Amino acid sequence: MSRFIDKLKKASLSEPPPMGFRTVQKSIKPRLLVIAQADKPEVLGTVDITDAADACLFDAQKAADYKAAEKFAKSMKDIPCGCRISGSFNIDFEKTALDFVIFGHDMPAAVLLKTEKTGRIALAQEDMTGEMIRILDSMPQHAVFLDEKPAEKLSLTWRKLSLYKRFSVLTTKPLLVSVPVNLTADELQAIWDMGVNGLIVKVADAESIEALNKLRQTVETLLPPSKNKRNRSRALVPQVRGGAPPVADDGDDDE
Repeated sequence: MSRFIDKLKKASLSEPPPMGFRTVQKSIKPRLLVIAQADKPEVLGTVDITDAADACLFDAQKAADYKAAEKFAKSMKDIPCGCRISGSFNIDFEKTALDFVIFGHDMPAAVLLKTEKTGRIALAQEDMTGEMIRILDSMPQHAVFLDEKPAEKLSLTWRKLSLYKRFSVLTTKPLLVSVPVNLTADELQAIWDMGVNGLIVKVADAESIEALNKLRQTVETLLPPSKNKRNRSRALVPQVRGGAPPVADDGDDDE
């Protein structure tokens, strides 16, 4: 099992410990996870990222990028590392050092379905119909990453919050979104309240990594969404399943 996916599920689903004197298993505090995304592993090679992020994410457009990410992942024992695959090259997930991958709809299915240890995060687009979102949710990935247009990543708008809510209502899998590093506590709280489970934050230099540390500290001060918000108030549409056809009324009930 992927360490990051395990952490994501526990942070997304755990409940506050019950009151009383009964001994219970220690629960993980519900919170937003923070993922540091860098174009190249060397961006994070000279800093300690373990206190600022729950995972590292790198872009891989070719095999050399993937190999560089694997090499970095082997040196990081305390934090899981993953790749966003945007190119076409051979990958052996059975032997990979990476903990999880983000992939698009053109990823060959065979290379993903045969592995159980690598976390699978499917890429979703904001213009997907409700039917397509539900279909994606039924697929065997562990989480969904809602990608956005580059211009939309600069600020948090009401339209964007509505988009987050739409996906969180229509999916049962943990939802990841990309956000700028300079969000305020109120903005982060609003994102969590919409049903988001993890934040992917782009870092490029020492300054942005320092900002990421501040964002992580702010995330730790947020209040968990209410139970109703965590349940997402998902509307269920009745489905007609195959069965015996209705019996026609022949009008002979009075005999």
